[in-house]
Amino acid sequence: MFWHKLSASIFISLILAIGVTACGSATPTSAPTLALPTLAVPPSVPAAPVAPSPVVGAPTDAPTKFAVAVGATETPRATNTAAAPKPSAPTGKIAYSVVTGREPRFFTIWVANANGSNPRQILTHALWPTFSPDGKQVAFYGRMEGRSEGLYLANSDGGGITGPVVVGVGVCCMNWSRDGQWIVYTNSPRQNQPGGPIAMVKLDGVFKTIVNLGVDGNGPTFSPDGKQIVFSGCMPNTNTCGLMIASTSGGGARQVTTDNGGNADWSPRGDKIVYQTSDGAGHRQVFTVNPDGSGKKQLTTGKSNDGQPVWSRDGGSIFWRSDQNGTAWAIYVMNADGSGQRKLIDNTPPHPDLWGWEALSVAP
Repeated sequence: MFWHKLSASIFISLILAIGVTACGSATPTSAPTLALPTLAVPPSVPAAPVAPSPVVGAPTDAPTKFAVAVGATETPRATNTAAAPKPSAPTGKIAYSVVTGREPRFFTIWVANANGSNPRQILTHALWPTFSPDGKQVAFYGRMEGRSEGLYLANSDGGGITGPVVVGVGVCCMNWSRDGQWIVYTNSPRQNQPGGPIAMVKLDGVFKTIVNLGVDGNGPTFSPDGKQIVFSGCMPNTNTCGLMIASTSGGGARQVTTDNGGNADWSPRGDKIVYQTSDGAGHRQVFTVNPDGSGKKQLTTGKSNDGQPVWSRDGGSIFWRSDQNGTAWAIYVMNADGSGQRKLIDNTPPHPDLWGWEALSVAP
């Protein structure tokens, strides 16, 4: 992965060149490279894994902290009322990472019921899980013993590991299309820096159909119809960074936000995008926005790090991860409008350096 200096051939050739690059540095050049935001490191990292525990109870304020310059005018913070309805009990399951150290042996993937019950570890030496549409498989970054680093597949119980489907120390940030045929991912040429060329691999049994989308960025996710992706990127030769949308068949990309946002997820109906960005006060928050860039709304109001938002499969709820005002990491759920926030699973630390690019995944 990024922390291993393992040479790997990246066999993706650019098909499209649409002039969009990953989040730019403070002084971009004619060929800007990805300059990642400085992330707030959560409290101490435990020396050994501790099983996450389900929690039922009233939430604390959802926190966030991400030292990132914000280029757009911020939407006023949403205020939750005491009478806000609780979300209906989520159904299905959720996949997430638990990382208790910076070495790959401390990287694990867990699956729990979507209501927070029955958390169980399914994989080690693994990050960035994404469920198949039917929930029977999970794609992930892994470094299996005796194999190259890259994109792997496994059954949702951790068995039947296949791969690597794509080889690369910089492979990350996968997302499975709703029809189950494609996985979109980022393949960075640089260690310790998620982000780079965005490509898709077709799950045709031989894994040889790879399409480079001609854009650089991070955290790509499919639209419900699979015709577009939303990702974090920057306009060329500028500091104008945020959410971008590109077609999976080419034809250019367009900017959705200019607020350095990322880690986006498209709603099942396709009418909203949930993502994380700064609230302008030094805190990372969860927002929603329409795909045309209108209707930006802040959903969390914490004082540290909130992010990794993902929609429930019915679109009625949003899951996210919070460090609870800098105290400890946990997974939360809320209604799609931000009301009814409550904690689901305690003790779920992500990677202390890469948490802003990790993601949760849900399945039936």
